[in-house]
Amino acid sequence: MQVYEFTLATEPDLDTTDRLYGYFGEDGAAPDSVLDFTLVIQSGTPIANCTVEATSFEAALESVLPKLRKEGLQVVRVEVDEVGLALTVHSIE
Repeated sequence: MQVYEFTLATEPDLDTTDRLYGYFGEDGAAPDSVLDFTLVIQSGTPIANCTVEATSFEAALESVLPKLRKEGLQVVRVEVDEVGLALTVHSIE
């Protein structure tokens, strides 16, 4: 298993934030492979980090992308580094 890290580059509104924490939280409906979900502001940029333990890149995407898309968030860039995978996504208004 490899751990992937997804980075969200736009700040969700409060309702979306609540739904994301509810879904990815301990009692939420997220897949068991999602180990952590945290919203932060880093260097002035809103970030949502989601750490996923998956056997493949595709499996990691399948664990997180459906919920992000449901919340109106779109992936615009993917970065792979020694830590894992970072996805930059933006809100669709």
